[in-house]
Amino acid sequence: MASRIATRRFLSPFSRAQFQRPSFIRTMATSEVRRPYEFLVILPDKPGPEVRKRRLEVRAQHFKDMTPTLDGGKLKMGGAILHDVPVNDEGENMDFAGSVMILVAESAEEAKNMLKDDIYVKAGVWDFEKVRMTVAVLH
Repeated sequence: MASRIATRRFLSPFSRAQFQRPSFIRTMATSEVRRPYEFLVILPDKPGPEVRKRRLEVRAQHFKDMTPTLDGGKLKMGGAILHDVPVNDEGENMDFAGSVMILVAESAEEAKNMLKDDIYVKAGVWDFEKVRMTVAVLH
């Protein structure tokens, strides 16, 4: 059995002073409770000039495929990583380095599984072997 210290606050309408007295509360060990976490995912693009061309060719399909993930609350945000500030927001003027996103999942494996069938993986845009992922604590 596990124990933890809880703090009780005692307030009196006649007293301005607040004091805290620690007390022990016994808690039962329970089985692991799985809950969703937010994962910061960084997906670099593969090297080579042909990758940029493929990215632009399948970009509309990528957005279409990610819409259910976004609408379902599993994708909090996402976008391209660029090597430099573009002249404008047109894809043809962007120097892509990869993608970044925040996914909601119960494990890193689940988050990776959400991405493995993405058109950017299938078309050879993302270097899926070099994906970096970490649990993000967002407020």
